[in-house]
Amino acid sequence: MAFIARLGEKTYTVEIEEIGKSVYRVSVDGSEFQVDGKKTGLTNYSLIVDNRSFEVEVDVKEDEYRVLVDGRNYHIDLVDERRVRLGGLQSGIELQGRQNVSVPMPGKIIAVLVSEGDKVEKGQGLVIVEAMKMENEVRCPINGEVKEVRVKTGDSVEAGAVLAVVE
Repeated sequence: MAFIARLGEKTYTVEIEEIGKSVYRVSVDGSEFQVDGKKTGLTNYSLIVDNRSFEVEVDVKEDEYRVLVDGRNYHIDLVDERRVRLGGLQSGIELQGRQNVSVPMPGKIIAVLVSEGDKVEKGQGLVIVEAMKMENEVRCPINGEVKEVRVKTGDSVEAGAVLAVVE
């Protein structure tokens, strides 16, 4: 599952994948960590991150998280990346930098609307995917340049597959 997190003025892409019972692979802007996490109270968690132990308290109010770690308080806006891409966010997070444009459900590529090197605008269609007998246009999340196109017309794709990379 992918999220967009804002801490202060900085925005991060966070991906979380469960790889075992209470064990997760967490990627923050491409840097990967293995996290063993257990809930120890109503708002408390015990985390082991790359063999370091942390006691964490988390209070959540909508998309805003207050996280207390080692006596330090952090305020983090955290939004599911799909909500950002669909324009449904209220916290003002804007995507920046290199973006992997993916599809949320399995389907078949009906058309590729761009090529590598093309300049694109936020909201512009990149790929058309047929899923559940409906055609869905996957749109660009940012203004930028297409760095990679990873699919071609006729390809079948799984949920979460990266279709293109835009920067």
